[in-house]
Amino acid sequence: MIGYVQTDERQDVLASLEHCAVCLADTQRSDRAWKWVVLSLHSALQGAMVCHLSGTAQVGALTPECVRQWSEWHERDRRGELEFIDGGVDEFGLRVRSPRRRRDRSPRDRVASASVLFKRLGSGSERIEFGCGRIIEITAAQRKSFERLHNLRNRFTHFSPSGWSIELQLIEGVFPDILDIIAQIADDWWSFRHMPAEELEFLRGSISDLRRRFCDLSAGMSRTGARVRG
Repeated sequence: MIGYVQTDERQDVLASLEHCAVCLADTQRSDRAWKWVVLSLHSALQGAMVCHLSGTAQVGALTPECVRQWSEWHERDRRGELEFIDGGVDEFGLRVRSPRRRRDRSPRDRVASASVLFKRLGSGSERIEFGCGRIIEITAAQRKSFERLHNLRNRFTHFSPSGWSIELQLIEGVFPDILDIIAQIADDWWSFRHMPAEELEFLRGSISDLRRRFCDLSAGMSRTGARVRG
């Protein structure tokens, strides 16, 4: 039996927040769960930034080179230089047109790095597409928290053959700041404008729930002065 998993960039933010809550609960059983807390929180922020920065042309979260390639492809299409053949319908019943030649293929989307997206989030001069979400006010503390989260994510993703430990107070300081940024994005009408009202309510509730869960857990971490062993 052939099945399909349907998702999009907005659903991925929800999934990341849900997984973060599960992993946060799992830290009570195992230190190893902190890796997935970091990765899922980073994933939620990155997904939210993509939603916020993507305008009507859907290029605001892409690399500059990718944006240039799309611009050139659309211009070639406008001039009638591209050739397509009827590809029938896809699994969802939508008409498909297939490029006749390799040079007629559309560019592949390449999302900019999280660091680049974060710069675009808080600066109009860094953005490459307008008509998207508002400029997000980012404090110096939040900027520092993002740098710490991003570094942790990179270390966990590209784990070298070595042992290391992380003071939980480091994560304790990062978590509320990142959730505040995601909450600002969720409160802007643009980012999740296509999300049904009940899902948007669930999104905001997930952010609040994570904040509460971490606040409760933080009290215990402060008492023990715990460390994560890597």
